Amino acid sequence: IYLVRKKPKIFDSKKGVEFLQRYAESEVKLLFFRILAKLKGHRLIDNYTDQKKKSDTVFIVGSGESINDLSEKEWDIIKRHNIIGLNYSFVHPIVPDYFFMEMIPYKEMQDFFCEYTRDKYADVDMFFQYKHMIKSGFDLGGYAFQDRCYVHIPHLYPTIYPEILGVYFDDLIESKRLSLGHLIHHNSHIGSAVMFAQVLKFKNIVLLGIDLNKGDYFTDSKIESKVFPPTQDYHKLNRLRTLYNKAKNDFKGKLHPTMNNQLLKERGCVPMDEYFKVYKKNIADPYLVKLYVNSNKSILSEFIEVFDFDK
Repeated sequence: IYLVRKKPKIFDSKKGVEFLQRYAESEVKLLFFRILAKLKGHRLIDNYTDQKKKSDTVFIVGSGESINDLSEKEWDIIKRHNIIGLNYSFVHPIVPDYFFMEMIPYKEMQDFFCEYTRDKYADVDMFFQYKHMIKSGFDLGGYAFQDRCYVHIPHLYPTIYPEILGVYFDDLIESKRLSLGHLIHHNSHIGSAVMFAQVLKFKNIVLLGIDLNKGDYFTDSKIESKVFPPTQDYHKLNRLRTLYNKAKNDFKGKLHPTMNNQLLKERGCVPMDEYFKVYKKNIADPYLVKLYVNSNKSILSEFIEVFDFDK
């Protein structure tokens, strides 16, 4: 009813009609997840107040091997600004200010995460994707830093058509504006982290290791960092990730699930490069927010500028 009144033209498209039902379903689920989280006593990201912002620039640390190309000088520059950690990057020696986690349904990996971060992440503000928490069975109440943890329940916006994704983005901005309570997780958690940074009013958002190019992870790359040599924790993570990926069977060779067109059609998502084209045009650019990547190895460098550390 809302879309009939506000966006009637979307019904003129076969593509639009095809995915409106999935969109409506995901939005209804979002409301129930929010109610459940409150009943469980979790703190929602809506109530988070940032006290860590240092500048207008933030670096988001992913898991791609291009992270290992960064020099000591470049890491020194990164450490002068804020850092957002993402998923498997928790084993990197750099400790972030904020950390976003998609907990996977693999108990041994969950135990490793909790053990590894118990001391290292004492001052990190943590954000867990609630749907993944439920699916994985992860007990946030038993986590050592639950007093620094928040859950976020993002919009999923399921569609395989970039133009429909753009309609959803425009509608979100028009009806709710940018806010922590309305982050987007369409295909990958990196989308939520980028939007989180924008809501906190960072003007320069630099993606480190978001390569999407069938390359290795920084933990098992043949290209070793001269600043941060591999550790035993890297090897343990690689072993656990391999076991989990074999069981889940999402990976086709080295093709990441977020770039696997066939898998994404089944899930109702666009590939991450298409996602960021739409995000840049519809959400980042109108707010004068500049997106960067750290390397031309990233597929995103085709339309997102490579950050110039020398400047």
